[in-house]
Amino acid sequence: MLKLPAIQFAQALIVGLLVSSCGGGSGGTPPQATAISKTGGDGQAGIVGQTLADPLIVVVAEDGSPSPGATVAWSTTAPGGSVSPASAVADASGAAATQWTLGTVPGSQTATASLAGADGSPVTFTATAVAGAATAIAKAGGDGQTGEISSPLALPVQARVTDQHGNGVQGAAVAWSATGGTVSSPSVTSNAAGLSSVSVTAGGAEGPIVITASADGLTGSPLTFNATAVTPAPPGQTIQVLTAGGTRFQPATLTISAQSTVTWNWPAGSLDHNVVPDDGSTPATSGGLVDGPHTYSFTFNTPGTYRYYCANHGGPGGIGMSGTVTVQ
Repeated sequence: MLKLPAIQFAQALIVGLLVSSCGGGSGGTPPQATAISKTGGDGQAGIVGQTLADPLIVVVAEDGSPSPGATVAWSTTAPGGSVSPASAVADASGAAATQWTLGTVPGSQTATASLAGADGSPVTFTATAVAGAATAIAKAGGDGQTGEISSPLALPVQARVTDQHGNGVQGAAVAWSATGGTVSSPSVTSNAAGLSSVSVTAGGAEGPIVITASADGLTGSPLTFNATAVTPAPPGQTIQVLTAGGTRFQPATLTISAQSTVTWNWPAGSLDHNVVPDDGSTPATSGGLVDGPHTYSFTFNTPGTYRYYCANHGGPGGIGMSGTVTVQ
């Protein structure tokens, strides 16, 4: 057998011990693993702008054991929402908590807990925000219409009920009434968007229609909507002077027979309109700019094509608010 000198034997023994102590070169003792996970407060529901009943809680652990002292950062991106505190130190059980005040917009919202370098970070919590109690009512549509006597107005009349943050509130009772016409129901509960709507039928005589919407205790109540009932003209001989959706004559082109009368109708709420002929004579000018409700009529006796415009919103040659009457 080959024998090593004493010094070489000692060196070999030291190397063997070092390799053995390092696990055969596998990297030594593995580092401890830090993890963060949620343990409470997820999936709650509450009213917009209010603090949820239960705190949001996470636990920090190292190798499965509680890890006190870690600083957890809390945040939420919901408009108007907040967390308090915005950072929390894990206690002896590894737990860190915050209170979540929901944002001011209904729907699903999220908050997060973050710990740098920890497995599971960031942790996401969700909550559902619902609108608060009704505080106000305001007009939402249908004001200022003109309709034929004994006929329904073209658009529903609408009021919107909202909470203190302007969110639509469902389930609020709104009472409706009208003079000069009738409403489809005396009471309509607001829908998911906060809207309460009625259809309105004009009475049997020309004149104003006043529609009222009221809700007890709400700011803005009662609301007053206005409409106008007019006698229908012969088919194809009425031109509406409209503002909503863009200033325009409707229809912009009209074909009639000779000796027919065309009536331009300004509904309530339309401002500063008139009828001016392109050629200076036909149709005769209606005069200066006037507000609705107003009507102007002209009888076309001679066949031809006649262009006209509103002096405030259009110009000759089909510019802006303009129209054409063709007489056959």
